[in-house]
Amino acid sequence: MSSRTGLPTRLDFQANTEIALLDAYAMVQPGEAHDLIQANSDIEAAAIWLTTTATNLKTRRVMRKEVERFILWALHTRGKQLSQINVMDVSDYATFLADPQPREVWVSETKYPRHHEQWRPFAGPLSLSSQRYALMQIGSMYTWMVKGGRLKGNPVALVRKPQAPHDPTIKRLLPEEGIALAFEAINLTKSPRKRARDHFMLSLFYLTGVRTFEGTTSNMSSIHRSASGTWWLNVLGKRNKIRDVPISDELYQDLQLYREAFGLPRDIPSKDPTPLLLAANSKLKRAHTSTVLKAIIAIMTRAAGLAVQREQFDLADRLADATTHWLRHSCFSHLAKATGDLVMIKSLAGHSKMETTSRYLHSEDDELHAGVVQTLSTPRLK
Repeated sequence: MSSRTGLPTRLDFQANTEIALLDAYAMVQPGEAHDLIQANSDIEAAAIWLTTTATNLKTRRVMRKEVERFILWALHTRGKQLSQINVMDVSDYATFLADPQPREVWVSETKYPRHHEQWRPFAGPLSLSSQRYALMQIGSMYTWMVKGGRLKGNPVALVRKPQAPHDPTIKRLLPEEGIALAFEAINLTKSPRKRARDHFMLSLFYLTGVRTFEGTTSNMSSIHRSASGTWWLNVLGKRNKIRDVPISDELYQDLQLYREAFGLPRDIPSKDPTPLLLAANSKLKRAHTSTVLKAIIAIMTRAAGLAVQREQFDLADRLADATTHWLRHSCFSHLAKATGDLVMIKSLAGHSKMETTSRYLHSEDDELHAGVVQTLSTPRLK
């Protein structure tokens, strides 16, 4: 069924309903023996992709919208099926998303019902972030089809996606529920030694905001107790600047469990040369920065899997991208939201422009310590 402009009015991707095939689409012959999808057309394959990968109704609607737009564009402007699309087609579509033309064919600022003759796929040009999201969804579908043996390659993977301007501090952070999922993933680790190490490591980076190299270059003896009884981690930061970072009693308890798991005494002896972050074996070797990065990424990947199981797809995407530095930004962002005390956060972060404020903060160490450790917490190691 076509509108007066020649543009198909809708494609029905709903599961358990008959797939609406367009007259202009020729039926695709069944694939070779290795084709695990075994759809009779590209549209049917897209419908199976939606059914098998998107169980959340809202997520499915968004995914369907992006793929449907692409199928309509491919048919109307190229006369091609999904399996016939090449790299230049994808590149042209990326340009098209920024300004869908001709406007009378593609755009309607009024939201009409899908069966209305004035319905159009777009309400206007897409933002850079929306363009990127659209290509990511289309690319995800192509990747699935390649894995299923229906197609030999993914043309979207060869096209650079638009990059939206962003504040890296805001973008590279996890919500508190994402942090909780990361700890849940750690608790599922079978090795007691690795579980204790990873729990302490994630707690350390989130609760203190230390940089990766600051954690990997520190020793156990870098943790000391002040005259007032509070725990601190002495770190060597950028430009050889030394600072003390607050350690909560809970984080110190995680450290004790971590030490026990590696056969060390619970309390740290004076001048203990043991590295603060150890490799996950029993040899008490220092974990290098690359090792820590890989370990954190592995944790976040497992956490992303948990998020997918719970149909938290946006959170899963963020977890899948998260690295150690995201924990640093998460620490400061969550503190800023809870306390609004940017001066305290700058001191904790060890930023360079602190000449004026550092004197005041250094005279209020206990206040700084209380502000940090009373605001942030992590679940206890089980």
